Amino acid sequence: MERKNGRNRFLDRRGQIPIYQYAIAIAVLVVIIIGMIFVIRRYTPTKEHMSLEDFYVLTVENEAAVIVNGEYKEVTTEDEAIHAVAIDGNVYLEIGFLKDVLDDGYVYDATEGILRYVTDKDVVSASLNSDAYTVGKTRESLGKDVVIAQNGNYFVALDFITMYTDLSYSVAEAPNRVMIETAGYTKKVATLKKDAALRRFGGVKSKILKDAQKGDELIVLEDYGKWSHVLTEDGVLACVQNRRLSKITEQTVEATLPERTYNHLTVNGDIILGWHQVTSAAGNSKVSEAVASTGITVVSPTWFYLDDNQGGIASLASSDYVSYCHENNIQVWGLVSNLENKNVDTTTVLNTTSARDNLVNNLITQAITYNLDGINVDMEALSVAAKDGYIEFIRELSIKCEKNDIILSVDNYVPTDSTAFYNRSVQADYADYVIIMAYDEHYAGDDEAGSVASIGFVEEGVKNTLAEVPAEQIILGMPFYARVWKSSADGLSSSAYGMDELEAFLERNGAVKTWSEKDGQYYAEFSDGTATYMAWVEDVTSLGKKLDVMKANHLAGAAFWKLGFETDAVWDTVSNYFK
Repeated sequence: MERKNGRNRFLDRRGQIPIYQYAIAIAVLVVIIIGMIFVIRRYTPTKEHMSLEDFYVLTVENEAAVIVNGEYKEVTTEDEAIHAVAIDGNVYLEIGFLKDVLDDGYVYDATEGILRYVTDKDVVSASLNSDAYTVGKTRESLGKDVVIAQNGNYFVALDFITMYTDLSYSVAEAPNRVMIETAGYTKKVATLKKDAALRRFGGVKSKILKDAQKGDELIVLEDYGKWSHVLTEDGVLACVQNRRLSKITEQTVEATLPERTYNHLTVNGDIILGWHQVTSAAGNSKVSEAVASTGITVVSPTWFYLDDNQGGIASLASSDYVSYCHENNIQVWGLVSNLENKNVDTTTVLNTTSARDNLVNNLITQAITYNLDGINVDMEALSVAAKDGYIEFIRELSIKCEKNDIILSVDNYVPTDSTAFYNRSVQADYADYVIIMAYDEHYAGDDEAGSVASIGFVEEGVKNTLAEVPAEQIILGMPFYARVWKSSADGLSSSAYGMDELEAFLERNGAVKTWSEKDGQYYAEFSDGTATYMAWVEDVTSLGKKLDVMKANHLAGAAFWKLGFETDAVWDTVSNYFK
């Protein structure tokens, strides 16, 4: 197209750039500059540092932060105490934290100021504010207090802990912090390829917690994509850019303590145990009647029970009883119970070190005096408050039983959430046998009528116990009794009947039994016009179903409550399973 004149179309008539175009150009330039400033500010790494005292907020004198296997165990409002203190370079862990996070084996008696720990061979004991401790009967010194108190809480020296709990640790100061790694912990490790700022969060605008050096070793805890969360050797938890890390390798923390071996005394042959209820010295004379023609290989008489809060026991033991049984190739495992003397506080006995020691020593003395083959522990209806003292009692008793060639067995309910604190897995380490009391599915005072031991209840009890205890240590306890339930206008009640007694009762009342496949036993029901009576029958048939469970799971043997409640035909059934 032909121009009408020679002036540039961007010039005005005077040959100058119009002012509004200057303004536009300046505005564009300002926007560019602002954008550049924004970009620079956004992407230029900050050099601002954050103090570790602001990261690890420690509020109590001498408090130390604790990192276990890369995880910062921050004290929360739910915690009853701080987790650790550092005094003169020595780190102490609070006993509750130690038990919850690292090793539940430590038991502290605040009443008597005594710490206990049981290995596979010895009982270890230490006192508050003392550097001395004993291993068995040998006295040792730690060179510093083993246990200290602060603000009403109790702390155990980490140097003492490392002798019995397989872990390693390092300490840093300003603020106090301890890094703990347990044996078997597998960690991801990398080194820095060049100097790098370790930041509180992933991002260059996050404050710097540490200026790390090329070659520093870092534990990589989590990969965020371009950044990773890491832990330094001196206990700084921070983030670093992945491009600054070398190739990650895996390392497993090696064990430094020898592996423990828990020895178990075993019965040579079949275990067919019958509990013999003896309530007076005169009851011992019934032993021949109780065991004759039964085929049992072990009898457990109810001889001992807690009799005071100092660990004293009442005893009905009889040398003649033991001699008779041994002459007939029957072992005797004396039973100790906590149910007879209602004035005894079982929790106090088990949680008080001196009382627990007395209880253990009294039982061992009785076992030696009467030449017992074993001790059967039957502690029932325990409070959760007794859990530490109870399992410590089993540990400590087992050590002395083994040294005196005495078999230790422990009676247990079928596993439930409410009985988890009985800690069957630890029992399995220390006791020789764990007996499942696979009965009382429905019990006296229950608000629902039902079987004492339906087959499903037994199967579930065995299955759940096997999750904690090896089959070769499990003895299946079965009932020789059943309950007759009475439902009337007055409510629901029940009474226990032995096998013969129940059959006679049903026959007298014309009750017809029908087989219940679901329960694995016969069921009978009748009415007398004022009440309805219900019974889930225990007999040779239901017993055979339970013995099938024992055999299918390759358990160590069978136990029966109680001798005298069975029919003669029972023993033929039992013997068939042990041929």
